[in-house]
Amino acid sequence: MEERTVLRTGGIVLFWISCSFIILFSPYLLKLKKEDTSALNIFMWSGVVDPQVFTQFTKETGIAVSVSHYEGNEELLVKLLATKGKGYDMIVPSDYVVEYLIKNDLLKKIDKSKLNFYDKLNPKLMGLYYDPKNDYSIPSEWYVLGLGYIKKDYPNGLPEKSWGMLFDPYLMPKKIGLINDSRELITLATWHKYRQLREINSEEVEFLKGILCEQKKHAEAYTDFRGDFLLRSGNCSLVIASNAIMWKVILDDPTLGFDMPNEGIFLNIENYVIPKASEKVDQVYQLMNFLFRLDIQEHNYKTGLLLSTRKDARFMFDEPILKSSTQYIDPENNFKVMLFKNFLTDNQVNEIWLAVKGE
Repeated sequence: MEERTVLRTGGIVLFWISCSFIILFSPYLLKLKKEDTSALNIFMWSGVVDPQVFTQFTKETGIAVSVSHYEGNEELLVKLLATKGKGYDMIVPSDYVVEYLIKNDLLKKIDKSKLNFYDKLNPKLMGLYYDPKNDYSIPSEWYVLGLGYIKKDYPNGLPEKSWGMLFDPYLMPKKIGLINDSRELITLATWHKYRQLREINSEEVEFLKGILCEQKKHAEAYTDFRGDFLLRSGNCSLVIASNAIMWKVILDDPTLGFDMPNEGIFLNIENYVIPKASEKVDQVYQLMNFLFRLDIQEHNYKTGLLLSTRKDARFMFDEPILKSSTQYIDPENNFKVMLFKNFLTDNQVNEIWLAVKGE
């Protein structure tokens, strides 16, 4: 995932509600997506790949690229389930979404022999629970979540480098900025309360509703990629933010700080995958090879939000401000991190999030 995108609007349609309407509206959605049969159709986050990179790819290969963006995993899933992936040649879902897409038989297996960069990928970002053999996904970027804050509001540093700063009423400041991904925020609340990522019962669902509804009283906004704006504007003194955004913000504005919670680091991995409906697989492999060229990786790192998944990305590992977070994915280190998983049922996520949004 710096200015990757405008905030995922607070009113974004909940994925699990939207799914109930797919049968009724899928013909309409299919009409909305007009496939460009001559170009590769890419569906991805904004702010990660410089648009000029796609222009350069077309100049070098003659392959046109049409890029559309989504604002959240919920939107991605709704569209893919409605269209069965038809009209897209490469998409970039988050880790736990890859697992869902594999289970729903929506992805092609990847021919790794077509990838000239495969041996350069960071082993710490490979072979994970959602795709143990990386048969369907290639890690394309990563980030970790942490605590962004205004230093003058915490002249002695954060009183606790803890997720409790965002969930404990006695630690929360008056206004905070939160992520808008329902499953991820509920997962953080679950970890804060139980120190485990496990299935929860109905009583625990009610308890988590209470935590998140109480938290909402302090919430200035739910946004995944504009926490820096909430800090710079002075609207919030504390936000959940990613290192992919905050490292450049701190370079530009040293009055802001960023700390990693002591009790648990959550790693997010975005992935290149190929929808089963794509008929342009060879061209997709050409695009992947191009995007993973070291010079292209460094360009997108400098111009956008990309944090490279190449193990030889020294431009990233050598950045002093990033060292507090790159240590967690450095192949030479043994730090353990957590990944967001689908341990909550769809109904539980829907029930909790409806309670929070309706509060």
